[in-house]
Amino acid sequence: MGDMHVLMLVGNNIRHDTRVLKSALAVADGGARVTVIGYGDEGYPEHTSFGGVEIHRVPVAWRLRDKARDRRDRFTAGSLVPDMTGSERRMVVRRARLRSAEAAELGGRERELRAKATKVGASMRTRLGRLQERLSHTEQEWRASALDWYDGQTRLASWRRDLPAIDDYEFAYSGLVDRLDWDVIHAHDVHHMGTAARAVARRRAQGRDAWWIYDAHEFVPGLSLYPPRTARVRAAYVDLEREFIPFADAVVTVTDALAAELQQRHSLPRRPGVVVNSPVLDGDLEIGRHHIRAVCGLSPDTPLLVYAGGVTAARGIQTAVSALPDLPGVHLAVVCVPSAEVSPARDLADLATRLGVADRLHLLDPVAPDDVSAYVSSADIGIIPLVHFGSHEFALANKLFEYLHAGLPLLVSDCRAQAEFVRGHDVGEVHRAEDVADFVRAARRVLERAPELRRHITENPQMLAPYDWHRQAAGLREVYRGLVGGDRLIEPQTPTDLSQVTEEPLWRDERPSVLGIGATNAAGQGWAWAKAVERHVPGVDTYVVAVDRGGPLTFDADEVVPWSVFRTNQRFSADLQQRINAGWTHALIETGRSLIGTRYGRDFVTDAEALRAVGIRVGLIFHGSEIRDPELNTRRTPYSPYTDPLDPLTTSLQTQRNELMPKVEVFIEGKVGPVFVSTPDLLLDVPGSIWLPVVGDPGVWHAEPTAFDRELPVVLHVPSRARIKGTEAADRVGLLLESEGLIEYRRLENVVPQEMPSHVKDCDIVLDQFALGAYGAAAVEAMFAGRIVLSHVVDAVREQVPGCPIVEANPDTLENVIRALVADRDRGREAARAGQTYAHEWHDGRRSAQILTEHLRLHG
Repeated sequence: MGDMHVLMLVGNNIRHDTRVLKSALAVADGGARVTVIGYGDEGYPEHTSFGGVEIHRVPVAWRLRDKARDRRDRFTAGSLVPDMTGSERRMVVRRARLRSAEAAELGGRERELRAKATKVGASMRTRLGRLQERLSHTEQEWRASALDWYDGQTRLASWRRDLPAIDDYEFAYSGLVDRLDWDVIHAHDVHHMGTAARAVARRRAQGRDAWWIYDAHEFVPGLSLYPPRTARVRAAYVDLEREFIPFADAVVTVTDALAAELQQRHSLPRRPGVVVNSPVLDGDLEIGRHHIRAVCGLSPDTPLLVYAGGVTAARGIQTAVSALPDLPGVHLAVVCVPSAEVSPARDLADLATRLGVADRLHLLDPVAPDDVSAYVSSADIGIIPLVHFGSHEFALANKLFEYLHAGLPLLVSDCRAQAEFVRGHDVGEVHRAEDVADFVRAARRVLERAPELRRHITENPQMLAPYDWHRQAAGLREVYRGLVGGDRLIEPQTPTDLSQVTEEPLWRDERPSVLGIGATNAAGQGWAWAKAVERHVPGVDTYVVAVDRGGPLTFDADEVVPWSVFRTNQRFSADLQQRINAGWTHALIETGRSLIGTRYGRDFVTDAEALRAVGIRVGLIFHGSEIRDPELNTRRTPYSPYTDPLDPLTTSLQTQRNELMPKVEVFIEGKVGPVFVSTPDLLLDVPGSIWLPVVGDPGVWHAEPTAFDRELPVVLHVPSRARIKGTEAADRVGLLLESEGLIEYRRLENVVPQEMPSHVKDCDIVLDQFALGAYGAAAVEAMFAGRIVLSHVVDAVREQVPGCPIVEANPDTLENVIRALVADRDRGREAARAGQTYAHEWHDGRRSAQILTEHLRLHG
């Protein structure tokens, strides 16, 4: 008991698929380990936890599907038989190999012939392409008609030819499926039947027990048709189901009617198990102020119809909108899944505008699945106006039970299963699908009967009892017990509800931390923080990625990437992401830019999501100009380099800040991870941030404090960015005092980092910056060396770091400050000693390592 691992395969992103999520929790409640693999539609892999269920989202490249669409487009544009590109030829070879492997795994002469036919088809395509050159061009209208004719032909439809996306799924999922150790595969819906059948065959060939379950969510021959699903595509899905359902060790589906249909259609030896996709129906609703009538701003006596679910033409909601002109005063609320912004929802809004009823149509975003009943309970009628498609004839939608749980009378179309339910239980009215006049008739009738119907629904709770999800979940566990043995799943005392769990990244706390930092390494601080962590947190490893933009200053890093490669090479980005996913547990993304190249964009947002999705804890670190607010800086100091709002640099930096800061605020407010800043002034620019002191290496920078006894004290200024550092003031004062014979002034630029310590140790006074009102890495290094540091540090910043010994000087006072120091050498020596003590206390790496450990939760 509890030693069974179930692997569920899903053809969507799982986020809104309540049947999959509830099924996974139901099996996990029985003591099994459950892993769900779905489609990573964000473009990056995700590894998360949902109430003890592991979820993997795998990106699918869609190469085969997109190549097929491209060939159609080329046909329409003028090529009778489009020549195959090199990549298309490689895809043909790859699919042929897949067919051959399939024949070996599942057996059958038919599969061998299909593998050969794939290769022959490629050859014939080439020959026909040559023939095209001798044929006259045909009108584009004819080509479109030819495609329409082809799309309508179902007799020879084949999933191998007409559903290239199925092989895209196979290529994306099968590697992970084979790496995981599982006992049962649960294939949700038709897309992964082949993947499940082949994986089980491979495992059995190794002498291991393995089973798979086909969960038929819909009646495949009756799938609704809408682009790009044509009649031929639907027939290809039928071909897929027909071929693989005999291999399934068990079949489950959603209604009794569909179970009977599947058994008859496929000559199944046993009737499929039935697991109705219903909500939890055994509790009282908690109805607060956030209910649908309040959200729509409607009074209690305003008639309100509600629809909650997916919005497509096949769902028939347009019938209800079209009925509103003949239902004066009646409002319709549509709770749109996945959101009210999808194009079908906008089409409904356009229809309502044309009919003059836009003020009575309310398009709303969805709520959590377990909140639906409480949310819609203040409406008057729940509607399900499905259009006639074969799959709809067998459907008892989840929303039907959600409406009834809310006490709502029902108005449904005459699709078979739901019409029989409504009539049989007398819980509403039935209208002819897509018949606006009949919808109006039925809606009026339900509104007239509403009090009576509500009483009937609320006074007969036993009516819903058989459909309660907990009872359906028990039925699903029984299917598993019949498959693998009765002692491998228990019946839980306290079943898990969807409302009790949320999806979270699966943090990698089980192994020692590996902290990655990148990809800026500004002033070498990424490397400095990494080495500080390694020195002071035993067992933690680090890895620093740095982009080389071709400048003269380079700093140590574990991996240095040329900017041209980082910016354009997607193969590098994919490889880096794979190595990060495999090795890192924590990531510190620098300067708000991308860490993984430009795979997902140029800023941190999607990179952070991709890293968190595989269980990597993420923090942000900002160094200065990329996040500093020029406008706020001008308020703190009159010497700010940004006082001219029309200056190109100011405009550029302000724009950069204004674009980046809202994303950072979302990161902070959402508690995605910690946000650090390297200089204390940035605490004022980024509310909610944490000061991560810059780190100097005492072993490199430490020296005896300056004796400050030279006749001409040496004053050094090494600006990284002259304007930002206030170099104009430093040069003016330095050259003036040198001309008077009071000091020796040295101004250096573009000094390689390895040479900087010797330059600093060979001076007495270091001029840091006189514009921003803060101090940075250069000041810290000079303090480690025991040099006197002069800088403009405003009071608001000094309040952030009590005891800062940097000698205050601004462009107006710099000359007098230097004169006073030269006249009072003891004051200078005292400042040098205090600076060295301060640097060791705040900037030798101990505090920074402690801060990173605490806020990123690092451990050895």
